[in-house]
Amino acid sequence: MHNEILTIGPVTIYGYGLMIAIGIFAAYFLAEYRAEKAGLDREAVFGLTCWAVAAGLIGGKVMYYITTIQELLADPSLLLQAADGFVIYGALIGGIIGVVLYCRRKRLNCLSYFDLAVPSVALAQGFGRIGCFLAGCCYGRETSGSWGIVFHTSEYAPNGVPLIPVQLISSGLNFLHFALLIVFAKKYKRGEGQVAGLFFSLYSVGRFCLEFLRGDAERGNIGALSTSQFIAIFMFVFGWFLFYYFQKRGNRGAAAISVIGGADGPTSIFLAGKERDKDWEAKKKEREKKLEKFKSELKAEPHTLEEVETYLVKTYQAERLKKDSEDVSRGREALRQSLVLTRRPELLTSPEPAPLNQKASRKEQMAFLEQIQKRMEEAKQISEEKFSIDFQVYRIWLDKESEEGSNYFLDIQIEKNYEILQASMQYRDEEEKKKQETIIKDIYRYYGVTEEDKEKGTERFLVLASVLGEL
Repeated sequence: MHNEILTIGPVTIYGYGLMIAIGIFAAYFLAEYRAEKAGLDREAVFGLTCWAVAAGLIGGKVMYYITTIQELLADPSLLLQAADGFVIYGALIGGIIGVVLYCRRKRLNCLSYFDLAVPSVALAQGFGRIGCFLAGCCYGRETSGSWGIVFHTSEYAPNGVPLIPVQLISSGLNFLHFALLIVFAKKYKRGEGQVAGLFFSLYSVGRFCLEFLRGDAERGNIGALSTSQFIAIFMFVFGWFLFYYFQKRGNRGAAAISVIGGADGPTSIFLAGKERDKDWEAKKKEREKKLEKFKSELKAEPHTLEEVETYLVKTYQAERLKKDSEDVSRGREALRQSLVLTRRPELLTSPEPAPLNQKASRKEQMAFLEQIQKRMEEAKQISEEKFSIDFQVYRIWLDKESEEGSNYFLDIQIEKNYEILQASMQYRDEEEKKKQETIIKDIYRYYGVTEEDKEKGTERFLVLASVLGEL
């Protein structure tokens, strides 16, 4: 194959480098697109990519030095040949370290971003192996089959000899892994970290098998296995452990539970067209009975949102997030959208869909959902000039000092124009979930209600009743 694609004056474009560049850019744009769909920080993808690529390059080079330690000891000048030698397992390990460091630095959920990144990694590897094919590196064993590939000008593979095109087989497997990971992430994922676990498992199995077809002997050996096969065994075990462990945990590692006060929220918008069921009246009477009991037992001890802010800082050492931070911006836009739909529907031009009955056809249901989605998209486009809110986020760290606890916190969101208090939490297990729920109940109790709230059954009263478990 020809590695020199194009030469313009003193500049030569090599196939290997070109494919690596295409892989990196494709991986980046894919991750950015999927981040937006998944509700993750698009701006963080660029930094994440830079850290992962840089750490991956370092890891790939270090692993190459480890596998060729005998040659380096015999000739230390080989260390100066920085452009030669690279081990993909080292790049993967280095990339993992890069992602972890970046997520720790930015206080992002590592598991969510690992799941975001690994399909992109598989895609980049697919292009990278095409680069290997063009350069002739990572070549296969000699073969007498008709599928053999003959190199003529390679600096790495033996020229004039039919070789198994292991690079193209590896590329095809990587593209297949990419497709499987995308489908799994979209349809079958049950917990954060599962996509990453599946990637490690798929890649390690494929790499272990392909090693039998490789012909480049400088990869190193550990007993009867090549270095890559030896590493693949541990990576497979690690991958399946992640897959099943996070499947068992479900979404608890990155769960977000919101308790909304003031605004009805998107959930009630989707349920707006649902016809009342046969037990509606009975449920309504039971609910009213519980509320009357709650009213008689609840004391009217209201506090303003400004007082709540002071309470958060004093009692829980809450940290007020900067207005331009990604978490604040994302939460603000979500709340704006909800408030437009529930409080200022006159700003929308799309009509509200008619309620559905229980015998609605599939076509009618889809039309209803499409109209709801259209209204939500329109609400998202309402400008700040037409509709603005006074929004703040206070973050409570339950275990800020520990590294493991740095990704788990409780956010209290406050909007003063419409007097909204809501909470969202991320937790690791049921015990931590209960701790956060206790804090939320305490905050809502402190916020309290007025006598008027109790008499009229306002949203503030209903939310407090819901939070305290009375509904």
